[in-house]
Amino acid sequence: MDHVTTLVVDEQPLIRYALRTLIESSGECQEIAEAGTGAEALAKCRGMRPELVITELTLTGERAGIGICRFAKRTSRDTAVLVLTADSSPSAVAAALNAGADSFVHKSAADRVVGEAIRRTRAGERTWLVGAETAPPVTEPPAPPDSLPMTSREEEVLALVLCRRSNDEIADQLHLARQTVKNYVSCVLRKLGFSSRRDLFRSLDLRPGPSATGPPRRPG
Repeated sequence: MDHVTTLVVDEQPLIRYALRTLIESSGECQEIAEAGTGAEALAKCRGMRPELVITELTLTGERAGIGICRFAKRTSRDTAVLVLTADSSPSAVAAALNAGADSFVHKSAADRVVGEAIRRTRAGERTWLVGAETAPPVTEPPAPPDSLPMTSREEEVLALVLCRRSNDEIADQLHLARQTVKNYVSCVLRKLGFSSRRDLFRSLDLRPGPSATGPPRRPG
């Protein structure tokens, strides 16, 4: 039986305990480490080079999970990262995509869904379930190429696309020309491996919800 190393990152001990219990219940041979802070997670990523990192996005009020995801991917290309978070806002999804996360699951998902997402992510498959308390079968968006990270502006545009804002609305909010926005959207979709907005929404299982309100509009 293969020996699997997993790092669970969450500032809440109860969440870490629940995930440890869920992983151990699979019956596989596991080495499970825990971290409650970003600094602790980075140190353990460097020391143990886990095959799977399960991390919350928000630690001590900041999105430290994004840095953990980037670091884990940079430290070992064989490390898979599953973001398990209470934050399913469009900006959170955009940041996770740009950081190279393999999977993204909202904490409202049932235990069996989380367990299946862990299994699939560890097997090299991708699972994205955003803000769905009861979810359909998991989906697999294409992995973004490592050599093509999004710029901060592209990530901002992606967050607005995930809010289902039109190109005209994005142009108005960011004070950009419509053609400029269209170019940004095309570039973002190409970098993520999607052919259209519809393909993006379908693959990420995006649905409207209280956490999907998106970034505030800038005053005109």
